[in-house]
Amino acid sequence: MATTPVKGFSPVLDAILHGGSSVSMNVIEMARNFPKEKLLFRSTAMNAVVIFKFPNFVDDVNKELMGAFGGPGGGEYHPIETGVYLPYSTEAPQDGGCAIYMRQKNYQQLLGDYVGLPAEGTPDTNNLSQDIKLLSLMDTIPSLDPFLLKECFDANGISYDSSVLRLDPREEEDIKRMISEKLSPIVQKAFDSERTTSSRERLLAALWNPTMPEARNFVRAFGIADSEAVAVFTAWKGVTFYQMQVRVIGPRIREVLAWMKSKDSVPVDATMNKMYMPQLQMFNVKIISLINQNVADMRTILTRYENCFESFIDGNPSELTNFLRSARQVYYVLGYCISSLNSAIAIFFREIRPPSRMRLSFEETNRLYIRLDTTLSRKRDVPTSL
Repeated sequence: MATTPVKGFSPVLDAILHGGSSVSMNVIEMARNFPKEKLLFRSTAMNAVVIFKFPNFVDDVNKELMGAFGGPGGGEYHPIETGVYLPYSTEAPQDGGCAIYMRQKNYQQLLGDYVGLPAEGTPDTNNLSQDIKLLSLMDTIPSLDPFLLKECFDANGISYDSSVLRLDPREEEDIKRMISEKLSPIVQKAFDSERTTSSRERLLAALWNPTMPEARNFVRAFGIADSEAVAVFTAWKGVTFYQMQVRVIGPRIREVLAWMKSKDSVPVDATMNKMYMPQLQMFNVKIISLINQNVADMRTILTRYENCFESFIDGNPSELTNFLRSARQVYYVLGYCISSLNSAIAIFFREIRPPSRMRLSFEETNRLYIRLDTTLSRKRDVPTSL
């Protein structure tokens, strides 16, 4: 049986708290489970928040998809907001709070006041500026998956205890191995005529350490400026990481769609709510459409990426070069599609628990659809109170 929602239910807050690790990082929970010296943040205030990602596409994403492989994506392309949720009570974060967004006009002042940054010219004895730096780095990636966070922190020389990210070292090595295997043919093709095997191995190693001299050789071979090396490598690895995630989420998305299209989605008390069933059925169709739209856009990006990859292997490097130059933009759109699907999966299976697959009441079904609509929608007002 689904859980009964609390009074004053906020679908956005529900998505933040229960949408999964791709869309939120519960720092409150971290602070409860790890000693202070292991925590990411230095300030007490920042260890009492939830960091989250929030879709805020200005234009229709399909326009971005159509142009994503044609030129530079631009460092300011941010269709996904990064927010900091400040609950009124850390013991009951579901009861509401307020939010600060990394790109709202006065966020630095608001956040500085919240964490207690010293006034300008005053020594930062508690090194609280490091907390702001960490948040800024989190804002450079489209989701909060532990692997992507670790890669982002490592690439920027951040000192931290990796155990707090709860990334299994064996899983991390598997992901790195699969990404290296995927990108190895490109390295071999690009440098085969002039590099020894050991040199090519160092070029692959440079993917995980952009400070290596080989990293500069790599990006220069594709006509990319040295200053863009970290951003390009991060985005390229991120796209490949998401490509791998599709294999995991594909079967679960099919399960969600199968339930939505089956008699199991008809509320147990449908007869008692006959007057409202047409509206609920339209809501059902809308959710199915949103899921299919995200899947289609995700496939469009990955198909184009594969085509670029194959063209490069066949001796035509221009398409892959354009991809790398626009990698950041593609990374954000793909990250949104997959993160929203991951979040929808987490919310769905929290309510429709296997193996029972019990049918819900009308009220519970409507509430589930509201949750799914919230996490799958691409443009909505940014709330400051949750």
